[in-house]
Amino acid sequence: MKKFRFVLLLLAFSTLFLNPAPGVYASPFELAHDDGEFDYGWSDFYPYAATVRFSPPSQSWRITGIRLHGVCILRGSQVFYVEIWDANLNTKYQSAFSPSSVFKNATLDWYTIELPNIVVTGDFYVVIVPMFTLDGAQLWISIDDDPPFSNSSFIVNVGEHTIHVSLNATSKRPGDFMIRVVGEPTPSPPELRLASIEAGVDETVLTFTYPGELAGFGARLVKPDGSSVEENVTRVGENLVVRTGGEGLLNVFAVAKGFGTIGMSIRLNHSLRTAYRALFENYTVLKHDAESMCEQIGSLIKDSGELRLQLSQSQALIRVQDERINELLGNVSSLRSELDNVRAEASRLRGESTLLAAGLVFAIIVSSLLGFLEVGRRWRRR
Repeated sequence: MKKFRFVLLLLAFSTLFLNPAPGVYASPFELAHDDGEFDYGWSDFYPYAATVRFSPPSQSWRITGIRLHGVCILRGSQVFYVEIWDANLNTKYQSAFSPSSVFKNATLDWYTIELPNIVVTGDFYVVIVPMFTLDGAQLWISIDDDPPFSNSSFIVNVGEHTIHVSLNATSKRPGDFMIRVVGEPTPSPPELRLASIEAGVDETVLTFTYPGELAGFGARLVKPDGSSVEENVTRVGENLVVRTGGEGLLNVFAVAKGFGTIGMSIRLNHSLRTAYRALFENYTVLKHDAESMCEQIGSLIKDSGELRLQLSQSQALIRVQDERINELLGNVSSLRSELDNVRAEASRLRGESTLLAAGLVFAIIVSSLLGFLEVGRRWRRR
């Protein structure tokens, strides 16, 4: 009956019920939430993934491996993914594994996935992406549904980096994914930082900085369909320069000497380059307008120079005219003074003329009288 139930659930692509595993693996540096008792299994299509949140006993933690309880039907050649996310759901590490390199065919058991010393700081998430397919390998991840629950297991959407379902105590199917972490405390390494992004027409160039020594580095672009491709990375001083023409989630990692592998992720999409094209077109138009404006400004500067020369000449002419006006005003004032003198002299002359006229009339009258007297006198002598 259990075997028949197992086949039905495989065909339903959801939950798998099997007998509990007999043993539990433990080590001094193993972080776990489950009790080691298997209850059922889970799988799903991309982009959904099983995720467990861990709080390491030290601020910085070096992850050397993942312990996973489950079963895998080996078929086909596709891969499954293991990712490490930070507390903000950003990818710190991502790698693809062939199911045949980890699992035994159709064997429910604990399996170890070795990782290249991934260094994390604070809380982190271990993400297993089963990449379930109908005609390929089918990986089922075990779930422990016995209370108490850690409230640290989730089903996430790796395409959007969001939590899809929480398996906490208040959910419909509470439980803990049987995913564990093997590691140890480690000193905090320098941080890998994004310095700049330059979006071109055909590619995007990203620059990351890391101040310490590196033993290796690389970048992988996870495309929207879940497939991945290695990207070109070059080291220039303290910078890692990544060139890519695709879109998806770009995971960049650096192997730091004395620490381990550190990494970060950034999401790229064609809208960035579309925006760049639009900006470039706008830039071209603005550049043309700027050149036209520069020509106009040059012409205006030339006209301004000519106007300044004309203004200077006009100011000189105005100064000359002002001098002439001042001179004319002085002449007018002098002429007014002379006119006043002339008027006074004319008034005096008019007075004298009047006196002279009166004297002349008087003289004429006197002469006439004398003449008349002389004539009368001579007339009497006869």
